[in-house]
Amino acid sequence: MRSKAFCLAAFFAVSISSTCWAQGLNATQKFTDSEVVFDITGPYSNLTLTISGPNGLHASAHHRTGSPSIDLRKLGTIDDGDYIYQLIAATDEKIPVRSGLDNGRDGGPTTTMLKSVSTGGQFQVKGGTIVKYDPSAREETKRQK
Repeated sequence: MRSKAFCLAAFFAVSISSTCWAQGLNATQKFTDSEVVFDITGPYSNLTLTISGPNGLHASAHHRTGSPSIDLRKLGTIDDGDYIYQLIAATDEKIPVRSGLDNGRDGGPTTTMLKSVSTGGQFQVKGGTIVKYDPSAREETKRQK
């Protein structure tokens, strides 16, 4: 349980900080009933999709050059509730590394790295099927309880 909580906390930390790093990943949602997938346009590499959901669900998928996807049904029972996702990728643009550390090896510190971009959002699952996220529906559910 502790490791799941740590993973979820780490995901939220990355989500919050990544909004400061970079945004602007050109990706269009192409969700099906149970699969989270994106249509990617642009020269991106090393794409990572991360999803967190109810009851400690945490899943991630990586693809070197294309769009990673996650089929929630393959993870087991799909619990109804709110899910969050984040898609992170590297562009072909190089940016300077501000904290180069000389570790004493030949070649010196790396002075550039690939720029990171990301996008994220939310969706809901109702009746075992992915539906568009509607925050007002959640508020209505809270009021009914």
